[in-house]
Amino acid sequence: MNKKIRALARGLDVVAAINDANGPVSLSDLHQATGLDRATILRILATLEDKGWVYRGMGDSRYRLTYKLHELGGHVSMDDAIAHAAAPVLDALQQQLAWPSDISVYDGDGMAIIETSRRKSAFVINREVVGYKPSMLQSAMGRAFLAYCDERTLNTILRRLQKQGGEDARLAADQQYVAETLGKVREKGYAVRDPSQSSLPSETSEEFQAIAVPVIVLGDVQASLNIVWMKSAYKDVAIEDHFFQYLKPAAEELSRIFHEHGIY
Repeated sequence: MNKKIRALARGLDVVAAINDANGPVSLSDLHQATGLDRATILRILATLEDKGWVYRGMGDSRYRLTYKLHELGGHVSMDDAIAHAAAPVLDALQQQLAWPSDISVYDGDGMAIIETSRRKSAFVINREVVGYKPSMLQSAMGRAFLAYCDERTLNTILRRLQKQGGEDARLAADQQYVAETLGKVREKGYAVRDPSQSSLPSETSEEFQAIAVPVIVLGDVQASLNIVWMKSAYKDVAIEDHFFQYLKPAAEELSRIFHEHGIY
C-alpha cells in the first residue's frame, strides 16, 4: 500500500477550505475549517503563496485562490481573480504617486471594492474599504463604469437603481442628469466624484478626492480603477489630469492581464 504524503494532504485541505468558502478567508477561518494549528497553516500558506496558488489581499489580508488556478479550471471566483491580478498594478501606482488606489466591480447591486493599496500608503485614507459599495451615480468608480458600459447594461442598471430608492434612485430617473454626467466622463476619459458626496468615515478629518477609469476587455467594462488623495495636498491646483496620465496606462495594463488570463 502506497504511503500518503501528510504535508501534501494538509496543503490540499487548506486549498479546499479556501475554495469552499463564500469569500476570502482569514487564518482563523482556515483554522476552524481544517482543524490544523495556526503555525502549520501559516507554513502551508507561505508555500502556496510562493508557488502562486494562493494570494493574500493587500486590502484585507485575507486569502484567496489565484487566477493561476482559474486558468486550470479551478473554482476561483472572478472577483478574487480580478483582485489578485490587479494587486501588483495597484501597488505600482501607489509607489509612483504615494497615493493609494482601489479596484471595484459591478456585482448586480452596485459597485463593490474588491482590492486596495490603502494599507500600503503612508497616508491615512479609509483603509478598511474592501467590500464597501460606492454610489453608482455619485462616485467616481460608479460613473466610470456606467459611462463605458453598453447601452443595454446601462439601462438595466438605471432601472434597478430606480427600484432601490434613495438619492441614486432619484438621479437614475433624471435622464438629463445621467446624460450630462456620463457625457463629461467620456469627454475627459475619467470620472470624478460628485462634490456633494462626503468621504467615508476615517481616522482623520481630511476630505478626499478621487478619479476613476474603466478597465475594458474586448469592449466590455470589467472593473473601475481609481486614485484617491487628500484634497488639502493640492489646494488651488487641478491635479486630476496629471493623475489620469498614470491611471490610464495602469487600466490598459489591467486590460491586457485580464485578456491574457481569461479574466472577463
